[in-house]
Amino acid sequence: MGWPFRKQEESSPPPPPPLEPIRIYTDSAELDGSVITGGERMTDILARGDELSFLPRGADRDRPEAWVALFPNDMRIMVPPPHVSDPEQRQPRERQEVTLTIGEFRVTGIAHLRPGVERDVYLRTTQPFLPLTDATLMRSDGAGAQQYEVVIVNLRWAEFVET
Repeated sequence: MGWPFRKQEESSPPPPPPLEPIRIYTDSAELDGSVITGGERMTDILARGDELSFLPRGADRDRPEAWVALFPNDMRIMVPPPHVSDPEQRQPRERQEVTLTIGEFRVTGIAHLRPGVERDVYLRTTQPFLPLTDATLMRSDGAGAQQYEVVIVNLRWAEFVET
């Protein structure tokens, strides 16, 4: 048995949580920077409705005043950090190609919807943030098309386009 009153070595503080890249479109700006997700999906974080701490690109994470509080309802479109869901938590989904307009943008991608879900009215009340995979984001006039693995759309600001 060791001596219980031995001087303990001071341990170094744990490293800060990793910063993850994100692009956020609001009604007036396109923001590139980082967030701390703690391993959660962005859709889960956004669904809670709490403000999101966002660090603009190039800002010093150690300066508290560098962080910006963004409210989910003010975000129109997000290109979230990469995330791989636990296969055991995945639920069966129907894949549906959708096109939406959000302000001056148009997004086309694959929505993964629960079987039988009406994609407009019911979806807006139960899932205000819709992730789309294999997404194309462009201006409404077709300019500047960009491909993304995942884009999250705030359905409060979106209109479905019938194709």
